[in-house]
Amino acid sequence: MNKSKLNIKIIVADYYKEITNPLTKSCIKFLEKNNLKYEILIVPGVYEIPQMIKWKIKPNNYNLFIALGCVIKGQTYHFEVISDSVGKTLLDIVNQNKTTLISNGIINAYNKPQALKRSRNDNKNKGHEAASAMVKMIKCLI
Repeated sequence: MNKSKLNIKIIVADYYKEITNPLTKSCIKFLEKNNLKYEILIVPGVYEIPQMIKWKIKPNNYNLFIALGCVIKGQTYHFEVISDSVGKTLLDIVNQNKTTLISNGIINAYNKPQALKRSRNDNKNKGHEAASAMVKMIKCLI
């Protein structure tokens, strides 16, 4: 695998822009530091992330995706449904596509302050962690 030919697709659910903007910036900063090309695709919510990934998978190519988004618990069961189904679907996509890697940088939080803390502008936010995990996986494969 030639690192220079890799192109990582960052799928960003921008429903909570104040949370996903810092995630995206940290992710990009880490990828650029590691000289990796990327493309950003915006979707309306976390539920649409796996749909976009499935749409963008190319057979017989390396498919590298970083999923960024946020789900915050509200007053209904919606939080559990979205968190569980998206997590499972991302794993299913990887299991069904042997040349696909997905790094999960989706925050699942019980409240907005918790989500904001996990998205702060530093090297410990979920965007940075997801990019770091992708780079480590790429190094395993090169």
